[in-house]
Amino acid sequence: MIKPPQSAFVRKFFYWLESKILFPFYFKKVVIKGVPIKEGHSVLLLQNHLSWWDGFWGNYLTYHLIKRKYHVMVQEDQLIKQPWLKHKGAFSVRKNSRGMLESIYFAVHLLKDSQNLVLIFPQGKLQSMHAHEIDIQKGVFRLISQLDRPCQVIYNAVTIDYLESFKPTVSFNLLDCGDACAITPKELREQINVFHEQTLKNAVRQ
Repeated sequence: MIKPPQSAFVRKFFYWLESKILFPFYFKKVVIKGVPIKEGHSVLLLQNHLSWWDGFWGNYLTYHLIKRKYHVMVQEDQLIKQPWLKHKGAFSVRKNSRGMLESIYFAVHLLKDSQNLVLIFPQGKLQSMHAHEIDIQKGVFRLISQLDRPCQVIYNAVTIDYLESFKPTVSFNLLDCGDACAITPKELREQINVFHEQTLKNAVRQ
């Protein structure tokens, strides 16, 4: 398993680079439809996985709104190909292997600290934004079942629209799923999928 270096300065530099240079260049604007962030809670951020930008968006959301130390679970083969990602807080996971348990336990360890956030893509693979169902992998439920400290679970449904602009508008649509210790797998799956589908419907109306 590949673990991230502990450099707050480098992570904040990436946030500055994204917010001041990359995002203004590539996007018309970033819209955050937020939720209250609970004090004294770590944050497990679940986000639909639709593009190469996903980790950048998670990092921006973390520093701009959630105010936690950013970590993200990334497929090990991708982290080997792009080792610089670990300086953004990426740690590796190998699906369908014993090493996956090590990654889950590492995420649990991080989330015992209320200053930390861990981003996970519950689908486990890239999927179109227009997919109406978010298939949550079993590893997510295994992680949540191990949490015994206050941890707020938030789902971020990311949508993209061009409309009349040459550059897209990116919207972060957040859902507070509650405390990890009080969520059942069935409730979490239903909450996320109902919210995600409604978000897509709302995007069409706009």
